[in-house]
Parts: sequence; C-alpha cells; structure tokens
Amino acid sequence: MDLIRALPNPAALWHRLTQRSNSNFKFAFLFLGPEQQGGLQQVYEFCRVVDDIVDERAPGPEGEATARKQLAEWSAEVARVYDDPYLGEDPPRTELGRGLVRTNAVFHYPRDAFDEIIAGVAMDLERSSYDDMAQLRLYCYRVASCVGFLCIALFRDQSPAARRYAEHLGLALQYTNILRDVAEDAARGRVYLPLDLLARHNLSASDILEYRYDGRFVAAAADFAEAAEREYQAAWQILPELGHRRLLPAEIMGRTYYQILLEIRARNYNVFTRRASLRRRDKLKVAALAIARASLSGF
Repeated sequence: MDLIRALPNPAALWHRLTQRSNSNFKFAFLFLGPEQQGGLQQVYEFCRVVDDIVDERAPGPEGEATARKQLAEWSAEVARVYDDPYLGEDPPRTELGRGLVRTNAVFHYPRDAFDEIIAGVAMDLERSSYDDMAQLRLYCYRVASCVGFLCIALFRDQSPAARRYAEHLGLALQYTNILRDVAEDAARGRVYLPLDLLARHNLSASDILEYRYDGRFVAAAADFAEAAEREYQAAWQILPELGHRRLLPAEIMGRTYYQILLEIRARNYNVFTRRASLRRRDKLKVAALAIARASLSGF
C-alpha cells in the first residue's frame, strides 16, 4: 500500500494549516502520513546533529579536531545504517541510526546523500568564504540538494526528473538562505557570497563583515538573487514532467522561500537591519495557492 496520503480536500488541508503551522519546515509537511513525518523528522535531526557539530564546536584547533572526529563517527554510523542490522556484527549505535534503519527499509534513502551532507558541513571547517559560484554551488549541493534527495525518497519519487527538481530547488533555497542570512553569517566571521562576485562590484569580504550596505552591495546582492531565481525557475520547469502530487510539500517550501526572496528584493536587499521572513497569513496564502495549483493541474 502506498504510504503517501492522497491529496486532502483543499478546505480540510487549509484548516490543518491554519490550526497547526508555526514554521516554514512544519508548514510545508503538515499533510504527510505518520510514517513519512517520522522519517522526515529523522532526516531533519540528522542534518541538525551534523550541522551543530561544526557550528557549536569549541574555538581553535582542538575544537576543529573534535568536530572532525565526531563527523567521522557519524560517517561510520551511516555505514552501519546501510549494513544488514541482523547479519552485521556492528549495528547502529545511536537511537537516530536505529530509526534510520527502520525508515530506510521503507523509503530507500540514497546513501550518498547522507555522505554528501557530512562532506558539506565539513567544508565549513575548511573555509569561511568561497572564491566563486562553482565552489559555492558544490557546498550548497551537498548541504541542501542532498537533503532534497532524502525528501523525495520520503515522497516515493526518486525518478531522474524528481532528482533534478530536488537539486535545483535545494540550490534555490540555500541561495535564498545565504542572501537572507548575510548579517548573521558575518557575525560568525563567514561570507558565503562568492568573492569574485563581490570583486565585480568593488567589494571585499571585509565589507560584508563590516555590514557595509551601499549601492555596491545592492548590485552584488541583486546578481546573487538572480542566481537563486534561475534555480527556482529551473526547478519549476521540471514539474510538468512529474505528473503527480507527491512533491507538493517541496513545492510549498519552494514557493514560501521564493516569497522571502521577493521580500528581500522589495527591501532593496537591506539584509543587515532585519531578517526577512513571512507573516503567518502570507505563508497560508502561499500554501493555499500551491494546493489549488496541485488540485487543478494534477501535478
């Protein structure tokens, strides 16, 4: 039996959204079945755990060494997840690992996605800036597109078209996050906007670290927003190939973050004084439109 629920009546789903939503993440996945929700929670927990290993490490070489050791331990735990827990001599050692064994048996996660996510967060140990879009794209592919690959496994569609959709949408979401969080990342000494892009607009990493908002930054941010725009459009061009509604949660998430990108643009890219976000009613509007679009088109 397919574990994915049929698309609920739009009025019923609207009621659930208005009653239970409180974050972008929860908002997009409210209508999933219980087993999918449990699997998604495990994916989210895995990402959170490995990300925190890097972001919350102690300062200096000792903190970095500890983080690398902990990431290596999670790489080993992923390997144990993909071993037969009944035949193998070294089953998963964590509750999360044991949970992933159970849900992987149902949804068949691509193993390389877990490995790539770990490699992605490890990149934050190695650099605090990126020379160009190619370097940044690899980072975003690992920490965002690969999360998307795990999600489409939960949605029961790992077709080539769905993977292309997940790759482009993951990049779009991560680029939007980078633009939205310029100030927050700068406070941690990080500059994700590519250095060659900054240089084209007579900016340097120090300008970002000093929160310098002027015409040069607006032009650089607009260029970067265009990169995000291209990834959103590339993802949405693939949707007609998919021909079903299973990716609706991802579509709600994508449309929500696209509205955040539009808000950043509307504020002339001033991301230093207030973090861009959507009000609850705006999220509801985005979700309602996505649900209506799915109901009408059958995507």
